[in-house]
This record gives sequence, C-alpha cells and structure tokens, in this order.
Amino acid sequence: MSAEFVIFAPLSVIAAGGMLGAMAWVALRCPALAMIYFFPLFAFAGRLASVLYIDLFGPIFSEQLEAEIGPGMAAVSIAISQGLVIAAMLFSFRGRRVQRLLEATLPVLPPGTPVRIANLAFWSAVLFMVGLWIELVVRGPIPLFAAMERYDYTQQYGGPLHVRLIEWGNMLAFQLGLFFVAPVLSGKSFDRRFAFLFATMLLYLFLVGHRFSSFYASTSFFLIPIGAVLFIEQASSRSEDKLSGASVFRKVGIAGGVLLVMTAMALAYSYVFVRGFEGTTLASKLSQRLLVQQGEMWWATFERVFVRGSWDGALAFHKLFIDPFDPTRNSTMQFLMEQALPLERAHFILQQGSAYTGGWPELCFELGGPIGGFLLVLLSAIAFSEFMFLLTRCIVQERFVTCVFLTPLLYAMSIGVVTGMANSFIQWTFAAKVTVALIVYVTEDSWRSSMTLDPQPLRPIY
Repeated sequence: MSAEFVIFAPLSVIAAGGMLGAMAWVALRCPALAMIYFFPLFAFAGRLASVLYIDLFGPIFSEQLEAEIGPGMAAVSIAISQGLVIAAMLFSFRGRRVQRLLEATLPVLPPGTPVRIANLAFWSAVLFMVGLWIELVVRGPIPLFAAMERYDYTQQYGGPLHVRLIEWGNMLAFQLGLFFVAPVLSGKSFDRRFAFLFATMLLYLFLVGHRFSSFYASTSFFLIPIGAVLFIEQASSRSEDKLSGASVFRKVGIAGGVLLVMTAMALAYSYVFVRGFEGTTLASKLSQRLLVQQGEMWWATFERVFVRGSWDGALAFHKLFIDPFDPTRNSTMQFLMEQALPLERAHFILQQGSAYTGGWPELCFELGGPIGGFLLVLLSAIAFSEFMFLLTRCIVQERFVTCVFLTPLLYAMSIGVVTGMANSFIQWTFAAKVTVALIVYVTEDSWRSSMTLDPQPLRPIY
C-alpha cells in the first residue's frame, strides 16, 4: 500500500461521505425540497460514488477511455462542487424568503378557472398520447419485442409524434406533474388523470426500448411541481392527510418501486437480449456502466487540471462556444471527449450520436482552472437555485401559462447543472425563449389582475 493511498483515501472517503450525508439530511429534513432537486441530486450521488470507487480501487481500466484511471483524491473537489449546489439551494429556499412567498400566495384565479385549464391540458395530452400509440402500432416493429435499440427505432421508424416525445418528453412530464398536483392548492385531491397519462408515457418509453436515463429524467421533472406544492403546504402548516409527508412519500415510494422494476427489466433486456452479453462479460459491462462510466470523465479532468495543471481556459472557451465539433449538441462533452481520447476516435463516437457521461463540474474547471473553477461552480449553482425558486413561486401561485413557457428554460438549466451543457445559453433560440417567457408572464399577470381586485404581482422576494 503506497503512502499516497494512505493519505488520499481517507480524504476521498470523508469528502464523499460528507456530501452523501448532506444529501440524506436534505431528503430526511425536507423531502419536498429533495423532490424539487431530485434531478441533480440523484445524478450527483451516482457520479460521486463512481469517483470514490475509482479513487479507492484504482487503477481501474476504463473501456471508454481505453486507459487505466485512479487511484487518487478526485472525490474531494467534486464533493465540494456538489456541496456548493446544496448551499445555494438552502440559501434560495431560506426561511424568511419562504415566509414572504407564503404571504404573497393567495387565491387569485376565479373559482372554476383552474379546473377549466386542467381539462384543456388533459384533453390536449390525451390527443397526443392517442396519436403516439397509433404511430407505434402502424409504423413498424415494437422495439421491446424485436430486440431493437431505441436509437435505431427513432431513426428508422419513429414518426413525428415519437420524435416530439423524445425531444420534449421531460417537459411534458413536468406539465403532467403540475396539473396532477394543482388541485391541492385549492384544498382538493390530486388529479389522478394526469398520473395515468404519465404512467402511459413511461409504458410507451419502455416499449420503444428506453431504460434508466429516460425513466429517471421523466420522473424527476414530474416530481418538481409535486415537491413545490408539498413544500409550500408544509411550510404553511396547511397540509392535511392527503398531503402529509408520510402519505405522499408512501405513494411516491410505491410508484418508485414500480419504476425501479421497470428500469431493471429494461436494463436486463437491453444488455442480455439486445446486446447479447452474458456471464463474465455481462458482469464486466454492468460494472463499467454503474461504477466507472459515471465518474471517468471527471477523473480525466481532475488529473489534467488539478494534478498536471494542464488546462487552457481560452481553448476551452473557443471549443465550447465558438467552434465546437457539432454546434447543435452539447459542446461540453464534445470538448471533454476530445481532451480525453484520440481526436479521431472522439469524433467517430460523436458522429454515431453517442456521448459519454458527465460535463458538470468539468466545464467550470476546464474554463477557470483549479481555483477559478470553484467560482464558476458557485455562480452556476446560484443561477440554478434562483431559477428553481422562481419556478416554485409560479407553480404555487397557479401561473399555469407562465409555467408552460418556463419549462424549456427549466430543461436547459437542469441539463446545464448535470451535464454541463452551456452552449445552449448563447443560442438565439434561448434568448427568444427567455423573451417569450417574459412576455407571457406580463400578459398572464395582466389577465389575472383583470379578474381580481387584489392581484399578486411577481415582485422580488429577498
């Protein structure tokens, strides 16, 4: 056992254990907040566990990087980065601010208006779902029964509605979650019609060959509005049995168990029947997927930036925002793969439509180095948490139309803090989405003001 391992291993264990403990504390102390942040927190936990595994059990051969990685203390810096996100979350949702939000959250819409909006949303979603299933039946084989990869199905058989679901499915899941929980704000029960639609969407994804990543992302976005309403109800001590912590999380736990079974079945089917792995090969592939691939890109960045001091912020900025290999996709992962792999191999993989896991906080340290990187991490954490608080306000104040147009921004912000995708923020389309969301908010606020003598404008809450 080397002296370096004796020093580094305890530091990695302490840092990773502290961060995982902080996540557990948030989940136990304020589970509603954990639901709002489930998308990044779950990804953080998986990546941190992978990096710790590489730190402790390296050198480990990475199939994707085709190199030995580890051991070391890469878990320390990524744990600090993730901890800054939790700190920003707690600051954005601090007690005084939440109390002021409660004071500004009063019934505004006339009786019956939320019901009419929910009915319109329900039948619109039903029409989309019916068309989606008709497309699946008439356009070609069902991937689950034909042992076909989801990418092949999309390219060869996927119709326009299928493509829209793949592109916008997470945002649809958010809207379904919003209308599922919206009646609770008026003292009513959940609208289970939208839970049924969400289950139908997951079943469709299961049949067309999707597995963990799709189920995880869709469920995360579905949970956000539920967590927002639960958070505000519990903070105001208005929650009843139907929204009590035990009741809600028992139901979430049951649904999560079903989803876990579906995910396990989808993974097993993909690896065993579609890809044909078995025996030791299957065990090796699963080990790479679960324990190595989640953290290997961070380990490559850590070694390059922190160990060798070989980082070039100007080059990173150029490749991220000015001259990426494919400007229509996540330029962060393209740059990281170009740095970690032979250039020809990286471009070949990217041309196949594939990309490795990671991107944040790698992006911050590739741009800012070992010191400035932490500042960029903090700035990105604050921006994300402030946006999540804004979204929570719009949810609990029943600003349904504004929520629709904030959803694309939610997707961009969430993907940014998980995969490091930053080039979407400099596109004219992103600026257009921000502009449209502002216009919609002002229009909706004017409409709400015309229906009440005591409108609640969206003023800053500090």
